[in-house]
Amino acid sequence: MALFEWEDIYSVGVASIDEQHKKLFDIANRFHEAYDKGHGRKILGLIFKELINYTQVHFAEEERLMREQNYPDYHRHKVNHEKLLGLVLAYKERFERDEQGIERQVMNFIKTWLNGHILGMDRNYRSHVQPGEPRMGLDVVAHLAPDAAAGPNDPKRLH
Repeated sequence: MALFEWEDIYSVGVASIDEQHKKLFDIANRFHEAYDKGHGRKILGLIFKELINYTQVHFAEEERLMREQNYPDYHRHKVNHEKLLGLVLAYKERFERDEQGIERQVMNFIKTWLNGHILGMDRNYRSHVQPGEPRMGLDVVAHLAPDAAAGPNDPKRLH
């Protein structure tokens, strides 16, 4: 079973960004599948590296579009991207140090990050490019993606 299935709720109303999000879902699903099938760290590491590299490309493109559109939350969104990238790179370091159980922690992080960020900050961009679209508060994100609202040690995450 895939970790992520694309639904319209994830759409930000910009086709190029939606396609990039779908690709992030695809990479995350491949990591999840490799993890579930017990593939080794080498394969998981290659997929995780692909996710990191593509995330950097995606963030740069998303920020470029936001600047072009004079998105009012651009600076806050950019800071959020920087924080997320910092977390991703910290997980990468831990993965490379071969910490025990890091694969599952990476899986939890990927699920929380993609759900929370896309349904929260990215989805709010939709209200800018498609006036009349409601912004999604954290209560809605928590309802649609409960794992996104769970803390890092919360047992509800990724059963």
